[in-house]
Amino acid sequence: MNRVNFIKALAEELAYQVRPSELHQIIQYYDEIIEDLMEEGFSEEQAVAKLGSPRKLALEATGEKEIEVNLPMKFSPLVIILLIIGFPLWGSLLFAALMLVLSFYIVLWCVPFITAIFGFAGTFAGFLSALSSPLVMIGSLGVGMIQLGTGVLFFGLGLLSLVATYLMSGFFLRVTRKTFIVLKNILFKRTTKVVRV
Repeated sequence: MNRVNFIKALAEELAYQVRPSELHQIIQYYDEIIEDLMEEGFSEEQAVAKLGSPRKLALEATGEKEIEVNLPMKFSPLVIILLIIGFPLWGSLLFAALMLVLSFYIVLWCVPFITAIFGFAGTFAGFLSALSSPLVMIGSLGVGMIQLGTGVLFFGLGLLSLVATYLMSGFFLRVTRKTFIVLKNILFKRTTKVVRV
C-alpha cells in the first residue's frame, strides 16, 4: 500500500470517530512518521507496512478495542414445536445419516486394520520360518533354503505392511479429525458479532 492510499484508509477509519480537527492532527502525525521512515532509507511501501494496518492505528488513536462476542443460537417457540412434531421424520433421517457416516468410517478403517494384521502375521511367520529353516536344512538342503527364502520374504512383506499401516493410519486420522471439525462447525455454528468498546 502506498502513502496516499494508507492516509485515505486511515481517514476513512477515523472519519466518524473523532472531530475533524483531531482527524487532521492524527493524519498529520502518521504522515510525518512515514516521511521520517523514508528519510531513514525505507521505501514508501516499507514505511507504510512498518506502521501496521489503518484499522489498528485508528483503534489505538481512539482508545477503542474490538471484542468478538459469541452469541448463542436462539430458537423461537414455533421452531421448537415443529422440531418436536417432526422428530419421527427428521430423527430417523438423522439416524440413517449417522449410521451411513459410521459405516463409511468402519469400511475406511478396515484397510489399515487388514494391513496391520497381515504385517504382524507376516513378520511373525517369516521370523519363525527363517529361525526354523536350519533344522529343516539338516534333512534336506533344498527344502531348507526354500523355507529360509520364504521366511525372509514374509518377514520383509510384514515389515512393509506395518510401515504402510502406520502411514495410512496417520492419513486416516487427519481425514477423520478434519471431517469431525467440519461437522462440528456445521452443526454447532455460533454467530459472532464484533463490538467496539
